[in-house]
Amino acid sequence: MKELGEAANEIERRIEASIASVEAWKGRSITYSPAAPSVVSPIHRAVENACFKICLDNKDYFFLKALHEDMADFTDISQTAQICGQLGGLGVTPVLRSTNEECKTVIFDYLDEDWSWGKVNDLGKPTILENTIEAKKKIQASQPFDRERSVFDLIRSYWQRVGEISAFVPSDTSEIVDDVENIEKAILAGGADTKPCHADGTASNIMINTDGAVKLVDFDWSTNADPHYDVSTLMLEAFQNEADMWNVVEIFDGSLNERIYNRCRLYGIADDLMWALWGFLSFKISPRVEVEFTKYAEWRLLRCRMNLGDPGYEKWLRRV
Repeated sequence: MKELGEAANEIERRIEASIASVEAWKGRSITYSPAAPSVVSPIHRAVENACFKICLDNKDYFFLKALHEDMADFTDISQTAQICGQLGGLGVTPVLRSTNEECKTVIFDYLDEDWSWGKVNDLGKPTILENTIEAKKKIQASQPFDRERSVFDLIRSYWQRVGEISAFVPSDTSEIVDDVENIEKAILAGGADTKPCHADGTASNIMINTDGAVKLVDFDWSTNADPHYDVSTLMLEAFQNEADMWNVVEIFDGSLNERIYNRCRLYGIADDLMWALWGFLSFKISPRVEVEFTKYAEWRLLRCRMNLGDPGYEKWLRRV
């Protein structure tokens, strides 16, 4: 644990400045320590933000996230804070307590030792899966966010950026981008609702209580989007066989709806491409060589290729 005044690097200096700016904490004894290391493979956790545990007077705890400078092009801290503040009253996420846009930090209530971050196999447990989908649906039923962007918007933006900075991508990436453009056209032709979405299926962004309750965290990617994209990210993260994927659709929709299933499979392809491009870009721009961005990008692009080659792909494309 460090005390204020012991910062040894740029991140810690921002953290200390953020802590010092909280008026309600003036005069209290405050220490802080890292809460989670940045890992992108085999799990995706704490990559965009440095995460710290804050302790006040050895009894009150909070969770602080400080956006890494190399991730600043991918997210907007003010929009993320607005989303977190809006959702705090729904009971599906820890309550936001403070935002410092200059320091690029947000501070939340700390989830105690009864909570742990989710792993992929946790989503195979019926109660956890159902509670996670229910939490996402509560968000979808809330007021629209200020941010609106589809996975296809992100792909276009990232693909343009790849060219601008000459980031390495495999030779077939351009063809895959064209294929996903066809997916977008098919989905738009079929029509899509737009609702506020968590838009993040990463298992580690699902906090799980010992009694099976869940809370969702990390709203850096949250946006108004097609709710079927929201559920597709969860399906893609946790399940590989069709029976399990159909089960996700049934829990979400209340029926075994083929068009929703097809749409989710197509959105999964787009999501893999988006994150692959993010990984290749991050490898190019980030000084954090210990984070395996390229390994993660190659894996997401490999699964994208596999699903584009699935025997059911043409049917998914026709019936959305």
